[in-house]
Amino acid sequence: MPRVRHPEFPELEKQILAKGVFKSDIAAGMGINAQTLSRKLSGKAEFTLKEIRYLHKLFPEVSVETLFDLDRKEF
Repeated sequence: MPRVRHPEFPELEKQILAKGVFKSDIAAGMGINAQTLSRKLSGKAEFTLKEIRYLHKLFPEVSVETLFDLDRKEF
């Protein structure tokens, strides 16, 4: 049976799909490569504050807390 992928940041993934933005373009805008962005989206690497700000500018209609599911996360 194939594994079901559960994104670490489901709202962020949803917004990327809804706007039809290519992840490679997002990565380029953040100054990282697509593989690094993939690691960040899967929770294997952390986003920097600069990257979080960039993503919020891309999706200003959604709060940072919602984009990164901060209400659910434990610190």
